[in-house]
Amino acid sequence: MSASSGKCTPVTYDRWCPTVTVPHKYMYRDTNMSASSDKDAMESFKEELVRRMKNTKLFPFYGLLAFYYLTYLPFWNYPPVTFSAAFFKALPIWSLAFFVRQNAGVQPSDIFPKDYYSKFVMLGLLISSVGDACLVSRYALFIPGMLAFMIAHGCYLLAFGPSKVPESRIKSLYVLAGVASFCFISDAINSYVMQAIVLCYFVMIFIVGWRAQARYEHTQTYSALFGCLGMLFFMFSDFIIATDKWKSYVPFSEFIVLSFYYMAQFCIAISTEVDEPLERE
Repeated sequence: MSASSGKCTPVTYDRWCPTVTVPHKYMYRDTNMSASSDKDAMESFKEELVRRMKNTKLFPFYGLLAFYYLTYLPFWNYPPVTFSAAFFKALPIWSLAFFVRQNAGVQPSDIFPKDYYSKFVMLGLLISSVGDACLVSRYALFIPGMLAFMIAHGCYLLAFGPSKVPESRIKSLYVLAGVASFCFISDAINSYVMQAIVLCYFVMIFIVGWRAQARYEHTQTYSALFGCLGMLFFMFSDFIIATDKWKSYVPFSEFIVLSFYYMAQFCIAISTEVDEPLERE
């Protein structure tokens, strides 16, 4: 029942479940406030991204990445299977690892940062570069490249905190995405050994993505958000690799794969910068 002095909130009664009906003007106001809040959050995210991208310690990464794209033109075809192609493909990742080391304020006598998160991100980047070099040879060294990336993801899993961070609310979504991705790819793989390797890889990368998401939900910081975005880019890049290799031809696959891969590693690298929780209205 609604019995109060002054203006009352209009109510409607259902025979079984009384409910309060909110006037339309208040609904519109709430919708407008939500849209405004989302717009402010997006603008704040853009400002934070631009601020981090302007960090002069990242300039070597931009230069090396541009050099690799202009020299080996992954827009049109795969790079040649040469030592120089593998070397220059890995260089941008090495520069990101060096950025993480510099950003952590490491003493010259120390190789790795003492900060737990930065240390394992740096290790993950360095081991990823080994996978980069192997995957230049798309057939002979494909399995060693996958194994290297699995180890790198293990480092990222340690960085994101497998036990310290509570579970993500969308854990089931990552489980479903992982199962669907493997089922989509596995029927096109003839070797049971390769199917087992791909299954292990998919399990690893989706677990890391889930933990990155949980870390973001727990901390609500831009750094955690960039780490989460990095893993989403990583999963998309690897899915395109698997689709193009086993399922069906993907136009411009090398360009798509490399672009999302470098974006993924870039986001994970800049996630080592400590910041304050996101502002929310």
